[in-house]
Amino acid sequence: MLDRACFIGAHGSMEASRHIAEDRRVEALQSYGILDTPREEEFDAIVKVLSAICGTPISVINLIDRERQWFKAEVGLGVRETPLPASICAHAILQPDLFIVPDTLEDRRFADNPLVAGNPHLRFYAGALLETPDGLPLGTICVLDYKPRQLEDSHKALLRLMAQQIMKLFELRRVNARERRARKRAEVRAETTSTQLVDAAREAGLREQFIAVLGHDLRNPLASIRAGAELLQKGKGDAGETLRLMQGSVSRMSALIDDIMDFARGRLGSGIEIGRSDVQLAPVLRQVIDELRRIASARTIVAELRIDTPVHCDAARIGQLLSNLLANALTHGSSETPIHVTAHRADGWFELSVSNSGPPIPAAALERLFQPFFRGETRASQQGLGLGLYIAFEIARAHGGTLTATSSPEKTTFTFRMR
Repeated sequence: MLDRACFIGAHGSMEASRHIAEDRRVEALQSYGILDTPREEEFDAIVKVLSAICGTPISVINLIDRERQWFKAEVGLGVRETPLPASICAHAILQPDLFIVPDTLEDRRFADNPLVAGNPHLRFYAGALLETPDGLPLGTICVLDYKPRQLEDSHKALLRLMAQQIMKLFELRRVNARERRARKRAEVRAETTSTQLVDAAREAGLREQFIAVLGHDLRNPLASIRAGAELLQKGKGDAGETLRLMQGSVSRMSALIDDIMDFARGRLGSGIEIGRSDVQLAPVLRQVIDELRRIASARTIVAELRIDTPVHCDAARIGQLLSNLLANALTHGSSETPIHVTAHRADGWFELSVSNSGPPIPAAALERLFQPFFRGETRASQQGLGLGLYIAFEIARAHGGTLTATSSPEKTTFTFRMR
């Protein structure tokens, strides 16, 4: 643990320059409303995981304000805020991608830094940028050690992944704040007619359901990540298998956040955003299938992709649609039989389908399958926000296409079609 006093008077080191767009950068940071907020489980879990996997005593989610660095989450420091002069992260936000200092005593920028030359004798730093969608750096997710070292490629990839995850959480916070402001404006303008009161009651019920489901489902992967980190710290279990399960939890949490943000944008009236171009779609679909194969290694996914010409679509969104359909099949389909994915072009149409065996979906449930938060009586105990199929349906509609579902005792099939 560090005494806050050891950060004061750290002007002997080479202080970082200001970012070239410092005013816009700080304004962007403040727009997220994250500074000076309490500790939160989502962020604490990330630094614990990084510290355990990278084998470093310190891990920090660090935000660079105008005159200070502030820690949203930390392990191994014991402080939440320090002045900028001794900040290595202030240098990191001036560099692209990862910023790694294998030995601070061998780097003239940090050799006389009081935190390097004196207590706590920091010798190693590695940080990944936390960047806004338009490329403004807010800070870093970083790991530090008291001895020189190198960072493995897998740890570098994990740092990048966690940086993306943190920014998704930040963006979700900003979308939710925007939704609250829009709702408040609407409430001020609204007249209290009976119809509007009914609509308001319906919205209130939907928000309560959203909060309840979100709170439950994001805790599941966080609990899994925390448990995995504890196993690694204690040196128990199969490290490779533990890391695989933790990766699956991170991917699941990331997918949940993507769905939540898309849902929130839709509620704000902007709908699902797409940017269409002519793309070779098969590699995108194969990547999605391979990712889910790695996560659900005990399951069999059979793919037949016959797409020889470019498809005019938003490739990332079609990949998201397939990911949601496959995740649904893995959750609700029989584990004893393969899941089949087919994609082909014919007569000017593009068609993508996902089929699985298992209990059929009741007719009444089929009618509501693409509604937000709907999970059905037989699915209520399953994990998931009940947003995946809704988001897939909205992606299909944004492409001018259709997404349909058929279900029988033999199999359940979801089919996306578009011109």
